[in-house]
Amino acid sequence: MGLRNIMNNYYYGKQGKADYTIENMPQNRRQLFAEVFKVRWSALFGVNLLYMVAWIPAIIWTALNVTALLNGIETFTSDEITGLLATWLLILAPCIAITGPFNAGVSYVLRNWARDEHSFVISDFKDAVKANWKQSLVISVIDGVLPFVLFTGWRFYGSMIAQSSLFVAPLGLMMLVGIVWGLASMLAYPMLITYDLKIRDVIRNSVLLSVAKLPFAVLIKLLTLVVPAVGLGLALLIPSIQMQVLLIVVLLYLVFLVAFNKLIVASYANWLFETYLNPRIEGARTNIGLRPEDWDDVTYIPEDDED
Repeated sequence: MGLRNIMNNYYYGKQGKADYTIENMPQNRRQLFAEVFKVRWSALFGVNLLYMVAWIPAIIWTALNVTALLNGIETFTSDEITGLLATWLLILAPCIAITGPFNAGVSYVLRNWARDEHSFVISDFKDAVKANWKQSLVISVIDGVLPFVLFTGWRFYGSMIAQSSLFVAPLGLMMLVGIVWGLASMLAYPMLITYDLKIRDVIRNSVLLSVAKLPFAVLIKLLTLVVPAVGLGLALLIPSIQMQVLLIVVLLYLVFLVAFNKLIVASYANWLFETYLNPRIEGARTNIGLRPEDWDDVTYIPEDDED
């Protein structure tokens, strides 16, 4: 592959090549993701760093609390540790809330890349932020507030279980809400930037799709947690390298892993939307980036985006 084709693939995706034919197209989602990653992997570093700008307050606040915990771990009582966690989550909530517009912008760029379509990082990011910042803030506020609410509820109902086992039910329900939102929030931003919907419909549809396809939702969530799970396993097996493992995992998230995970989520969201939503929308495309089942070896010219 010549330098010109490499640059065309990088900026426009394979479909941007003038001589691109249907025969060149991937036949399934796994092939599509592999080809997109092969072309875009280096660009994910820039997307990741751009997204991390919004998380600077959360990172600084978390680092301060981790330092305080490590310095006092031998002298803190359990109540003091619990109080430190509660304070961390309370102040963390607005730090997470401000990340919504950045999440919308990055989701738009990665949604297009996951389709093997072109997207200019800075200009498309800015356009998506401008168009979706209000609704995206609603989602990020939920993302920020929910951990504190769940932690507070866990403390309250957990203490009340000693008095009555009936409190197991509200505690379990609260944890279920947290799990469902953790799965649905993966779809919320891709849906927000793909369809012209009210925010309540974005949230409702994200929840319904996640519950309807629960095994896939859980699988995708687990895929995004592979690296920290491996890091935790290594830290438990070899205690002497715990700090080194922690630093490596943190560094990976800061420079690459968040964008990579979001590309996985974008591919998953594209599959769900194009399979279950787009067929119900007149003119909306399906199987974007995939080889049609009935095709001739002719030059492929992508249709205009339905968005």
